[in-house]
Amino acid sequence: MSIAPSWTIISRAATAAALFCAVVPAPASAQLALPGAVAPTPEGTIASPARPKKKLSSGGMGSARGPVVMPKAPSEDTIVGKTLKLDGNASAIEFSRAASGELQVAKLSLSGDRLSRSGEECRVEVAGMPLKLTASDSGAGLRRYQVASFPACPFTLDVLDGAVLVTNDGKACEIKEADCRSDPSGLWGMPENEFDPAKAEEMLGSRAKVEKSVRSDFKALYDRNSKDQLVRSFVVKEQAGFSSWREEVCRTYAKESDFGYCALRLTEARVIALGAQLAGGVKLPEGYAEMVAAEEAAAKAKGRK
Repeated sequence: MSIAPSWTIISRAATAAALFCAVVPAPASAQLALPGAVAPTPEGTIASPARPKKKLSSGGMGSARGPVVMPKAPSEDTIVGKTLKLDGNASAIEFSRAASGELQVAKLSLSGDRLSRSGEECRVEVAGMPLKLTASDSGAGLRRYQVASFPACPFTLDVLDGAVLVTNDGKACEIKEADCRSDPSGLWGMPENEFDPAKAEEMLGSRAKVEKSVRSDFKALYDRNSKDQLVRSFVVKEQAGFSSWREEVCRTYAKESDFGYCALRLTEARVIALGAQLAGGVKLPEGYAEMVAAEEAAAKAKGRK
């Protein structure tokens, strides 16, 4: 991959505090990994407990019979003061706390491809720090924040254990003033150079234990909603899609085949999501009931032909 010439572009972001993006040439040894569209956090959201309903429409709640303790979400303290890298070797982000104690982005650099010359790497160093974060409901038991104060590339992040999962509607950001296209979607976590070979077996073993928890919690959630066909079908589809979604997110993470770090973090998040559904019930996405009804009607019509 060729290297972009040495030059710098300064741009102002349309926010109350001006943000400056400096484009610098990427080192020759840098490896660029820009994943494609990344699905949001596993489908399905949770809400406060509700009584079982005989019929559910979109947004309806599955049963939440307890008592079940809501799983504890990872603390922001696990990411404060650390350098987290996308796929372990690309874009980088650092978090800190404001004087008020609120979480904020202290440093952000984005790696990508030049808009004017495809195949050449670019790197955008975002100044004007810190970036303000706005808390929002993840619907999956995790702490979620939106980065809206960087209009050139707004994104959403969920806090995992020592990592963040970023979503950006599956679209790469085009920072035209910097002649750079970058996709922030994916897992930002442990840098490639921090993996300790001596801990590889331990990390893989931890994943196996978490996988067991996922299977156990899924079975409990399925059994709890076994008499509600609509909720049951949604739970099954959601679980079936998790493995392929995880593979898509983690396939480009550094040393994944040796450590399984990315898969471990996403599987831990899945345990939290399932626990939240067990504690608060399963909320169907808007339009899900109508979609299922339409599919059934189409199948019946096809059968009559």
